[in-house]
Amino acid sequence: MTIGEKLKKSRNDKGMSLRELATKVELSASFLSQIEQGKASPSIENLKKIAHTLDVRVAYLIEDEEDDIRNIEYVKAANVRYIESIDSNIKMGILLASNKEKNMEPIIYEIGIDGESGRDYYSHGNSEEFIYILEGELEVYVANKKYKLAKGDSLYFKSSLNHRFKNTSKKEVKALWVVSPPTF
Repeated sequence: MTIGEKLKKSRNDKGMSLRELATKVELSASFLSQIEQGKASPSIENLKKIAHTLDVRVAYLIEDEEDDIRNIEYVKAANVRYIESIDSNIKMGILLASNKEKNMEPIIYEIGIDGESGRDYYSHGNSEEFIYILEGELEVYVANKKYKLAKGDSLYFKSSLNHRFKNTSKKEVKALWVVSPPTF
């Protein structure tokens, strides 16, 4: 199933109309319809809003198949699933299959020049987040404080705190981002 098909299935499973979902995620019903039909792609920020409202993980919406519960998962670099937000200049590599039994969610963020999570702060759930910078420099704002992270630096914070990030450097940033428990 495509992202749009899974979105429509999840929305219908909740008994929610396009207009209801549109109101809750602050998007137009016509845009959501275009996503469901595969004619438009949501930004990462909007994908998160939609998934949260439908009570599903973003990873569920983007995965090709539902995986069985496993205690071991080996993913070759060539098999990492990427989603891209052109508007935000961000690529996200989902390193594990979505699974309700997993207690963490590792993601590789590739953040282009001027790439950002969005202009607005956001918070979500009672998860914990950990960021480790592999390449480049990233500004992360948590609870109105700015942290400038460079290669080898890390940052931990609670997801319930308002946060956002932006690449203000002149080269791409690569970061390992781990969320526990998963929210994506």
